Amino acid sequence: MKKAIAYLAGSVALVASQAAAAADYITPEAPYVFEGVVAVSKGISLDCDTTLTVSGPNDSADTSPAFDHTDVANTSANISLTGGTLGLCASVDVASISAGDITYDSSGLSGGTFTLHDVFVTTITPGNCEGDITGTWDESAQTLTVSGTLPAVSGSDCTMNGTLDLVSPSSVDVNDSLDSDHNPNH
Repeated sequence: MKKAIAYLAGSVALVASQAAAAADYITPEAPYVFEGVVAVSKGISLDCDTTLTVSGPNDSADTSPAFDHTDVANTSANISLTGGTLGLCASVDVASISAGDITYDSSGLSGGTFTLHDVFVTTITPGNCEGDITGTWDESAQTLTVSGTLPAVSGSDCTMNGTLDLVSPSSVDVNDSLDSDHNPNH
């Protein structure tokens, strides 16, 4: 269950080739914290309070002139689940998502899709889940919407559905090489 949430962290999640991901960046620099309720399921269904924390370095040194940002390719993520019936969400463990396992595919200035690659979730029911998780970024609403399935290692698949709101900083801008405000020196 919580594995499904992990791909949110993600979510953010992000689909693009590694070469394209190098040009994607987020301003201001990380960390970014998202919170919301996500419905997760693997045999049983739980509504989990979810916190997604995305971290990464300030990559301003690689630009001229320098500006505060974090390259998507350098971000990592942690997903925390709490609440649910009898507090069971805390029993779902989402492994940390390492730098290099998050990508972004822009759909224009209004947002795009984050993909968390190779997410492993330890569930409270038999079998675990592992795979890629995607989340749709809505730039104007500053939300990440996750809806999908994380394949089971054994047993039933993990599913997730929910929306996470950006809580810190107050707003972010996700850019890629196709955006009109992309820094050509980046």
